[in-house]
Amino acid sequence: MSGKKGGLDKLVAIALVVILSPLVFFGIPTRIAFNEWFIDWEYSKADFPKDRYGLPDDYRKYLAKLGLRAVLSDEGMEEFKRAKLPSGRRAFNEREIKHMEDVKNFLSAFFPLVYGATFLSVLALLYLRDLPLVGKALILASLFSLLLTTASAVFSLTNYKLAFELFHNYVFDPYSWRFKYTDTLLRIYPMKLWFDGTVFVVALAGVLCLLSLLAGLFLIRCRRSSSGRTLSAGGPL
Repeated sequence: MSGKKGGLDKLVAIALVVILSPLVFFGIPTRIAFNEWFIDWEYSKADFPKDRYGLPDDYRKYLAKLGLRAVLSDEGMEEFKRAKLPSGRRAFNEREIKHMEDVKNFLSAFFPLVYGATFLSVLALLYLRDLPLVGKALILASLFSLLLTTASAVFSLTNYKLAFELFHNYVFDPYSWRFKYTDTLLRIYPMKLWFDGTVFVVALAGVLCLLSLLAGLFLIRCRRSSSGRTLSAGGPL
């Protein structure tokens, strides 16, 4: 009876790692992308679109980083609301501010969820203790997330506009994120930035999945090799 119970708790631990893996593998690259270095990188590209209304790239980048800080902190949001264009006119209208507040609310729940999922996954792997079981958990989690990563990559690359709209309609108010071409948010965050960001997240998620898969295979092979050497050494006896 105790053996069955012991086997069941290991299965639950493995299932937890697998179920949480997409949140971990996609969440970590997303958090990495939500940093100022990514804005600097995008604006440094030769093919990054210029503002159709003549706003200098340096000022666009300043406002873009201000928007990043706005969705990550209360202080940043207050600074974002007070931002002005070089002409002295208010940079963001009420609709833009409302959308950024929606993004901030989403991220304030999403990122802690990613941290929690990562922490629980590590605890579950430590609980397994047995290296082959840890290896199996990593392999199953990697394959599951790799399948989702591949599907996301195919969908995003073949019809990014639809993927972008579906995500925003699902996560936010369907009407709160649609802006005019003259709105500042569209001028500092052109679609290329979001497309490149999606490619970065999906690509890094795929790399993490492959590294996890290789780690799982290594742990299983390492344990088998160790067992083989033990049996071989004990054979003549």
